[in-house]
Amino acid sequence: MGQYFLSQLIIAGLATFCQFGFTFSIPSQVTDAVARKDLGRARTLAATILRFSAGLGGLVVIALIVAPRWFAEFLSPADRMTWVAALPIIAAIGALASLTAVIVELLRAVHAVRAAANLAALASVLVAAYAGFILAIGERATLVGALLAVLLGSAGAVTLGLTLFWLRTADWPRSALKPVSATAVLRETLPNLLTTLVLFGLSNLDMVILGSLGSLNEVAQYGLALRFSALIVMPLAIANAAAAPLAVHARSTDDTTTLSGILARVAFGGGGAAAVLYTGFVAIGYCFIALWNANYQDAYWLTLLLGLGNVLHACGGAAGVLLMIWGDQKRAFMIAVATSVVTVLLCLLGYHFGGMFGLASAAAFGNVLQVACFVLRVRARFGLDPSLPGQWRPGFAEWKKSSAPACRLFRRRLR
Repeated sequence: MGQYFLSQLIIAGLATFCQFGFTFSIPSQVTDAVARKDLGRARTLAATILRFSAGLGGLVVIALIVAPRWFAEFLSPADRMTWVAALPIIAAIGALASLTAVIVELLRAVHAVRAAANLAALASVLVAAYAGFILAIGERATLVGALLAVLLGSAGAVTLGLTLFWLRTADWPRSALKPVSATAVLRETLPNLLTTLVLFGLSNLDMVILGSLGSLNEVAQYGLALRFSALIVMPLAIANAAAAPLAVHARSTDDTTTLSGILARVAFGGGGAAAVLYTGFVAIGYCFIALWNANYQDAYWLTLLLGLGNVLHACGGAAGVLLMIWGDQKRAFMIAVATSVVTVLLCLLGYHFGGMFGLASAAAFGNVLQVACFVLRVRARFGLDPSLPGQWRPGFAEWKKSSAPACRLFRRRLR
């Protein structure tokens, strides 16, 4: 279990790098071009972004095919052969996962939202099928077997995604009203790359600390808690992914009414769903883990700490995404770096004095601190408050205003 969680951490890191920040540049560039009816520019931008992402993925695969034996020298002899066999597969999955993420954003940019959602789930379906097959035949899963299932699903997702995107844009013009410069594309996405790398490092800092200073048992316990707590914030991630191109489109066309509605839906949907999922886990999580495997009951208490941080994170709405898609990438990067430094210090102190639980508390605090800084920056830069409290006040005032006549009538009837 610990090896699998570490492999997922490596895959996520490789995929984040190979995406090169394009998952945030696509809404700000491709969606903007579609909104302005410059379909030739949107098509050229998409092709440029796909080439860059695929090229970076190829370089990563080559590097990790060459590097395993050198890397294995730093591992214990018991784990060495497993990782030598797994690293090339991990590299291929990371490259394909980055392409899948880019294609999913491109599909959202051209308003193929349902296709994008189905495509994002394909790799996970194959892993679930592998797990079901292993359980059915009564065998034990292996790290390489699980990774091969992920690889097959990722390859299928890329193939299907490219086909869907080509069918969607096949009749678009090839000439752009506003020419596309590859250098300009890279220059705009570079702050997004740096920010996503910092955010990735921050979100996995606790696992890195455990992998370096702790045991594989702690990695397994904490990794399970991270998976449970990630479910709590998943509705917000889905809402943000769907809202990003719509928010760019609304801002490009000065549609303030639609924009306000988008921000309110993200805040209420993400925050409300997070609170419901957290409450549900509090109620049944301990019994579920005890029935599944009693050795992992520490993961319940870790999830309560990490999950509370994610609930408060969800209350921040789309703040971080707005900074990265509305042209304030540099300030988003500065905020990410500053809060990351604070969180690193807190996590090291937390693990030193409180073990896994001190680490989880520090990670949750750093999570909330970063989102709070993002919300404050959006308020200052764009004059909007995308957080749940910020959306609640005008929403409640509007409801109170609209319901005032009915309330007066009700009071008169009571008299």
